[in-house]
Parts: sequence; C-alpha cells; structure tokens
Amino acid sequence: MRRIAAAAAILGLAASAAPAVAADENSPNMSFVQNIPYEARNGTVPNYGTDIEFATISGREYALAGSYRNGMHIVDITDPAAPSVSGIYDCGVTQGDVQVFRQADEAGRVFATYTSDTYGDGTSTCYREAQALGFAVRKPNGSGRNGTFVVDVTNPAAPKTVSFVEFPQGSHNQTVHPSGDFLYNSNSDLITSFQPAIEVVDISDPANPVAAGELSLPTRPGLGTESHDITFNEDGSRAYSAALSQGVVIDTTDPASPSVVSSFLDPTINVWHQSDPYRFTDSKGNEREYLLVEDEFAGAAGGPVCPSGGVHVFDITGDLEKAPEKVGYWNIDDAAVTHDATGTCTAHVFDLHEDAQVMTIAYYNGGVRVVDLAGFADGSGMRELGFYKTENADSWSAKAPRVDPVTRDFHLYGNDIARGLDVYAFDGQAETSQTPGTWLGARAAAKLPKAKVRAGELKLVCVKP
Repeated sequence: MRRIAAAAAILGLAASAAPAVAADENSPNMSFVQNIPYEARNGTVPNYGTDIEFATISGREYALAGSYRNGMHIVDITDPAAPSVSGIYDCGVTQGDVQVFRQADEAGRVFATYTSDTYGDGTSTCYREAQALGFAVRKPNGSGRNGTFVVDVTNPAAPKTVSFVEFPQGSHNQTVHPSGDFLYNSNSDLITSFQPAIEVVDISDPANPVAAGELSLPTRPGLGTESHDITFNEDGSRAYSAALSQGVVIDTTDPASPSVVSSFLDPTINVWHQSDPYRFTDSKGNEREYLLVEDEFAGAAGGPVCPSGGVHVFDITGDLEKAPEKVGYWNIDDAAVTHDATGTCTAHVFDLHEDAQVMTIAYYNGGVRVVDLAGFADGSGMRELGFYKTENADSWSAKAPRVDPVTRDFHLYGNDIARGLDVYAFDGQAETSQTPGTWLGARAAAKLPKAKVRAGELKLVCVKP
C-alpha cells in the first residue's frame, strides 16, 4: 500500500530507472548486480514496481514482478548475474499484487494472481482476454472493473488470462491458500468501510471461480479495519491479517469457512500493513512462534524523514495466539532527511526465511535491508546484517527466492517504484553492516509513543493510488 495526501501528484513520484552510481550507499556484504527498468505502458510513467514473487518453471527460476499499470514482468533469474525479461503480462491496473500457486490436480501448470485495486484501464491485454472468456470486466463507461486476474504462467514467455474475480471494493492484496484452492481478498479500505470483511473465493477450478463467503472482522477505532494483507502459515491452518488498525489471527483449518481466533490492538502501530509468522527454537530448546508486524507509518505519507515505521514482534506460541504478547520492536538506525522531498522511509514489504534466520525488507527511500533473526533464540532480538540504498531508491518490496541456511549467501530482488527491478548480491561471509538498527525489548517497546493518526484526528486526506 502507498497512501499519499490527495494534493500530491501520484504519478510524479516515479522517476526514470538508472544504474547504480557512486552516490549509492551499502554495507560491505552487499553489492549491486543489475537493474531492469520497466517501459511505460498503458498511458503511465515507466517503472513503478510493486510486489514480487518467485517460481521455478521447467527447471528455470523466475521473478514475477508487479507494477502500477505497466503489467507483471516475468524475469528469468536462473543466472542472477544476467537476468532477462521472458514475458510481460500486459495489464493496466494499479496495485499489481502477485501470488504464485500450483494445484495438486493441475500437474505441470503454474498460476499467478494479479490485482486491480483503484484503477483498471479496461483495454489492456488482461481485460481483453478476460472479456473474451466471458467475464464482465468493464464498467458501462468502458473503464476496467477492480478485482483479481488469475493467470497461467506455465509458459513464462506467453502468460494467459484464465479468469477474473470482481471485488467492487478493490483487490489491494490477495493471498492464495497453500492448497491453491482458495483466494482470500484484502481490499484495505479506510474508515469509509463500515462492515470490514475478508472475501473468500473458491478457485479449485481456476477458470471458474466461485464466491465461498466472507469473514467479518471486528470494527476498531483508527484508519479503518479492513484487511490490508494476509499471510498463511505453511500448512494452511492459520492466516494472519494486518488489518490497518488491528492484527487478526484466523483459523483456516477449513479454508472455505475461516473463523477469527483473536483480534488484537497495539496503540504504537500506526498502520498494520503486513504480519507474518516465524517459527524458531529458543536457547532452552523450546519451539516458539512469533508474529512480525510491519508498520507502514502514515501509509507511506509520513514525510521525508528516516526512519519512521518499523517492525513490531509478538509471541503467538500456543494459547498466546488468543492474546498475543509483545516481545519487542526493531527499526533501522538511519537518521536523516530522505533524498526525495515527497518521499518516505518507512518499513514496507518483507520476506522471512526461517531456515537461514533472515528477514529481507524494503524501506522505500531507505532502500533494501537484510536482518538477522537468530537473536530471537537468546532474547537479543533483531539486527541489521546488510543494506543497499541506491541514490534514487524507492523500494516497495525486497525478497529472495531462497537463502542458503549455512553460508547465508543469496541474491536479493528489490521491486522499486523509481527504478523497476533491482538485483543485489549478499555475501554471508563478508563484513556486516555497521548500523545494526535499534532493538527494543518488551518493556522498552511498550513505552513507544502512541500512533498519532486516529479516526477523530486524521489530518491527511488519504487515497489509495
């Protein structure tokens, strides 16, 4: 999610991609590898990268990178040092959240979902293909309806629309259950939405999606309580929703009929943007499960000061999932004005690698970060291992298809608003970052200032570009 004051020019935030330059900043263990810019499509500016996911198809590795209006770029990263675009799913929408999934009875086929939230052009390839399949994808005025496209990416060079699921309130993010049979939609609407709910769709037949129902969410004070983002655990028995002003733990043992396990608040979190579970073994040999919650401060409209929103950590082990306990908070050490006068430096889309005990996370103008999670075992918490900040960084997401659990060597992929797709190399044996970030334990984290933006005192007129 990228929320800005209504007076800001949305498209003016993007800039032409540029290669790494001398003014870039980085830790000794991170190096810049390659940049792949996105051409301007469907009447917009170039680049504007958003979410990114990965898939292994016919023995080759691909990054599937979303964008605003410029479509989903399918990039062959089998050789990370020489990435190349294999295909583009031409889709003139805003948001472009990506999920990759497979189904047990669809041997060999690989699917992706691609979202339209606040804008759909109605004329780009995705809309024309969906209309040809019989889906009502255009409004009477000719613009595109909002919702989620289901795409067959088995042939990365020629992605094809399989179906379309309309969500009138938009599809800001959507998450596919590990079975591949159900899609959970998050519309992320603000306080104008008075009946918050997660929409569930049966996609067991990808060509014929069927609404399975809705899961109502508690209404809470704040920016709104619609789900912004959902993450399932590995076996699909639980889902975790970052719902703008609350966290929600959901029982998804029966994915067609989910139920709320708990809804909990934290007055120090401004915008609940993403929440992911993380399992580890503590120093006493006990298995624990934490929930890492990222705060996209003021919806990325918090001003050009670094840092702002950070990462909040809760213990949800066993019965604690019914009443999560906060164990800490982490943020980067940068203390400066960002290079972009209209930019921001808040935590954003992240990825967790349990085997390697590593988090990767984007920070908009703050670039991309690699964070050590091994300290959870002994209570020392999180610390930054590495970072890379290009001169014109505006990083939306930072993810890796895998991290070597022994050496911690890997390639990191940053999808960037200003630049397109950036590839970085992380050397697990090289000198780590000199700025480990700030970790606060439970007591100190409890003393963080309360979030300022609340329903009765909202100063910004927010939109969802």
